[in-house]
Order: sequence, then structure tokens, then C-alpha cells
Amino acid sequence: MTLSAGRLPIAAAILVLFCGALWLPALDTPFWGDDYVFLQGAQAANLAADPWWAAFWPDRPLKFWRPLSQESFWRLVESALGADVRAAHRVNLGLLIGAACAVGLLGFVVARLCAWPRPLAIGVLGALIYASLALHLLPVHWISTANSSILVALTALAIGAWLAAPQSGPVLRFLLLGSLPFLTFGALLSKESAVVLPLLLLAASLFAPPRARPGRPEIVVWIGCLAVVALWLALRARFTAEADPQYALVLGGNLIRNAVSLVAWLLNVPREALRMIVSGERALGIAWACAAALPMAAAWALAARPLAQSLDRRQAVAALAFVAIAYAPYFPLAWNSYAYYAAVAAILPTLLLARGVADARFGVVAAILIGLSSSIAVLGTRALDHPGLIGPARWAEATFSELERARIAPPLFVRVADGQRFYAMGTAGLAWRLKLDPHDVQVVERCPDAAPRCLAIDADGHWSWERP
Repeated sequence: MTLSAGRLPIAAAILVLFCGALWLPALDTPFWGDDYVFLQGAQAANLAADPWWAAFWPDRPLKFWRPLSQESFWRLVESALGADVRAAHRVNLGLLIGAACAVGLLGFVVARLCAWPRPLAIGVLGALIYASLALHLLPVHWISTANSSILVALTALAIGAWLAAPQSGPVLRFLLLGSLPFLTFGALLSKESAVVLPLLLLAASLFAPPRARPGRPEIVVWIGCLAVVALWLALRARFTAEADPQYALVLGGNLIRNAVSLVAWLLNVPREALRMIVSGERALGIAWACAAALPMAAAWALAARPLAQSLDRRQAVAALAFVAIAYAPYFPLAWNSYAYYAAVAAILPTLLLARGVADARFGVVAAILIGLSSSIAVLGTRALDHPGLIGPARWAEATFSELERARIAPPLFVRVADGQRFYAMGTAGLAWRLKLDPHDVQVVERCPDAAPRCLAIDADGHWSWERP
């Protein structure tokens, strides 16, 4: 029995319940890490009444030039939301829902073009499966990574417009193609990895049936999108400084490591499991990785037969090309690697999984397996203390609450034993929460002789006052 016999609502309801269990607890996550840096910058810009366009034409080099998803977004968080963390997380969750809906809309377009049965069902399943993937862990729990959901939404809409245009009437075709340069530029102003979007359009065309191949108007607009990318590259070179070493691009063994990471992200393997494997806790890390990956692999196995009947060799090659192109900006990264980097690469595989699940004999079971896989990854990560991804945020919030009860006069000198743990707090966080000037908080190797006392934070996260 397939989902066409009335089990689609059951599978959809199961995925909705898993999404709620996975992501609603994130609403209680505090600000942490770079959140405070962006809040400080947004507050300064709002108090100075800087024009909104200033973010798009900065007067000094930035580490990342993301004026749409970063500076403008945080100015809204600080002004319209009053820097309320719960409200910001609601917006963040809304962005994920919007991104998932955009992926579902693309799934509907692809299903109709490929003449797959029940295109609406495939679109709905695609949206829900995408929303339940564990790779959204950081974009949901860390407001600083809201750019991921914005990028996915703009990318999916651009690909959908590109594929739908050749089969549309003159007016709709004009509107769809006219939106492409704007969607491309919006994606680029949200995150640098959108630079590959024109190539993703070609990969999508290769996947689509011949009747949806681009005509002369599409080719003209595609060249226009290349021009937009060229303009963005020139502006980015003007507005950005040299990146940190962990973001350096090199060609070496990191290519293999990042390729393996991509496969892991697509199978819901949590980043913390990989960290355990390489940092000494190998047995526990392998067990956790397998526990998360095996249910996802089983869901793919259940979807394999109906999916294989729908795809030809050309489409399989196009799908692989799509994934490789989407992740291409991250293959050469020297060190940093996070699951949400695969957010765009996961779009087409998710739609293919939805296609298979829609016609799978045990489609409801597949939906349960997908949700179970993500739950093992997300709930396990959420339960970890330092050096996990979310644990340090809770530690920083608890420490802030204790320090806020103390009377702290500037300047504040801080000596830390573990910089990785302290990152969740940062000097920006101390300044924001203790209502100090950012310049009055300094990290030092030893307490200065002229200081009356220093804040000392040991490797276990305990704090105390230290005399010179």
C-alpha cells in the first residue's frame, strides 16, 4: 500500500509532530556567541540613526559582507523586536518554515515537470522532510546563522522560477525570469555560497525533462545572473577583510574530510559525533553516528524502489552534480565544517526522498525513520554540555545571571582558561549583559597590577574574582 491510498496525511502528521518536538524547545535558547556582537553593532547603528543602506555600503572592511541576512536582520531584531531573544527565535523558526515551504514549492514544480504522480503530495512531503532534517540544528538554535534559512528560501525560489519559466505563458514567464536577478542578488547578499547559484540553475535544467530546458529568454537572463555574480564579487572584494585562518581555502586532505562530512550531514549524522570520533571518544562517537544515520539510510532504502523507477541515468547524474555544486564552496575549507553548510545541497536529495516516500509501500514507516534519525541527532546534541554546540550557550546564560547580581565597575578584565567555552559568552556578551561599554571589557593573560580585581573563568566554567 502506498501513501496514495490515504496514508499521506498520517505521514505528514508524523513529520509535523517530529518537527515540533525538534525545534520548539529552541525557543528557550539564549543569545550566545556572535549574537552579542551583532546586537552591539545593530544597537550602535540604530542609536546613530545610520541609514539602512549603510549596511550595503560599509565604510570599513568587514569579516563577512552579508548586509541582508546579517546587518539589516540584526537591526530589525534590535529595534522592532527590542532585542528580545524569544521573539528573535520565533522569527528564526519562521524563517526555517519559510525555507521549507520554498523547498516544497520547488518540489511541486519539479514533480509536475517530470510528470510524477501526486505532485502536491511530493511538495508537501518535501517541505516537511526538509524541515525535519537535523542539519538545521544550528540555524534554529543560533540566531547568528539565520542566513542559512534565508539563503535556502531564495535559492529554492530562484530554481523554481527558472524551471517553471519555459512552460509558462508570456506574462508569467516574463515575471518569473524578471525575478531571477533579484533573487540571485538577495541570496548573494545573504551568504557567500550563493555564488554557485547560476551553476545550480544549469544542474536543475539537466535534471528537468527536455520540454523544460531553457530557451533564448532564459539564456539571456542566466547571463544577467552571471553579471550579478560578477558585480557582487567586485563589491565583496571592496568591503571584506582577510578571513580568519579557519575559513582559509586550501587543496589537500581537507577535501576528503569535507566530502565525508557532506555525506554525514545528508544522513543526519551530528557534528558532535564526528568531533568525538576525531577527538578520542571514538566508540561513543561511532555509536551515535550509526544510531542517527541508520534510520535515515533505512528510509532511503524504503524509498529506493519507487524512486529508481522514476529516475533515469541523466537525472541521477544531474542530482549528484547539484549536490556537488551546492557544496563546492565548502570543500576547500581548511577546518570549519558545520552541518548547515549542506542546507542547499540537501534540497534536491530531499525532494527525491519525498518522491520515493510518496510511492513507497511503507511510506509511513519511512516518515517515522526520518523523524527518529533527526531526533537522535538533535536531542543528543542538545543534551551535551561543553564542548557541545548548545551546552556552552546554557553555561554562558547561567554565568551571566550570576554576574548580573554582582556590582561590576568598569573596566572589567577577564582571564579565561578555555577560549572555546568562553566564545559562548565573549567580551561582547559580557558588555551587553552587564551594561558596560564594549571597550571596558578586555581578555588578559594575567590580572594587571593596576586592576582592583579580575574575573577568572577556569576550564570547567567556574568563575571567581582574582586579585593581581
